[in-house]
Amino acid sequence: MDTEPERGPAARRRSEAALVALVHELGDFDPPLIVLGGLVPDILTRGQDIPVPKHLGTTDVDVLIDFQVAADRNLGPIEDALERLGFSTRQAGMHWRWLGRACGVPIKLEFLCELEDQPAEHVVLASGCKQLGALNLRGTGYVREDWRIEKMTGDLPDGRTVTVGVRVAGLSGYLLAKATAVRERGAQKDYYDFAYVLIYNGLGGPAQAAGALKEGKLMNRIEPMRTVWRELSDRFGAPERVGPKAYAAQALLVDPMEDDLRLRQDAIAAVSEFIEALGVL
Repeated sequence: MDTEPERGPAARRRSEAALVALVHELGDFDPPLIVLGGLVPDILTRGQDIPVPKHLGTTDVDVLIDFQVAADRNLGPIEDALERLGFSTRQAGMHWRWLGRACGVPIKLEFLCELEDQPAEHVVLASGCKQLGALNLRGTGYVREDWRIEKMTGDLPDGRTVTVGVRVAGLSGYLLAKATAVRERGAQKDYYDFAYVLIYNGLGGPAQAAGALKEGKLMNRIEPMRTVWRELSDRFGAPERVGPKAYAAQALLVDPMEDDLRLRQDAIAAVSEFIEALGVL
């Protein structure tokens, strides 16, 4: 694959275009797919009276295949659509990562799942498929219980612009999935995305996000994640800790004129307020 592009608005538009093209190519086939990666923060924070700072964006698309809903359903149409759009796995055993191009630029579509009866990070082949699989990642399944339909617009390979409805992680599902990713993977973008959504979500902030989680379908998942909240509290506990540093480093890529210390303090305050409002520590 060519050199991966930097995160930014242009990369995000290309990622969204790739997703739109896939959903459009599927036609009447309704795939059990839920978007849960870097496309989601912008959706969860947009449309507010006072504009929020831009999100850094993403260079790929993370999608959950909901095998619980699909059961033994033939998911071959997804694989066929990917191939018609010029996507392929390219690497042996990497059935969950499909590489192609959107707007002339390399794009990754990564398919994930969460199955308790399968080992973590095991690749599960989709029913009716020869190549399409999903990487079994703990925590991704939260979005199965909290998603919504969002309209997305993008350019197709033939130049047409279309709008499609896409299942996208809701606020509570996204935060639980991302909190797990922070603990298990701990990439800079995980810390950044988690804190960004806490600070700027459309409900008003960290306490409001916690309130929605406590009152929603995922309320019973809060207490079993006590060790996750404790770990996040520690990682965001001081300006020199990994969480605030990662959040500030990514936010400065969006606006280099921002103040590094203030960004770190924003992240610390957001995570502290959120976990305190959950009332589990």
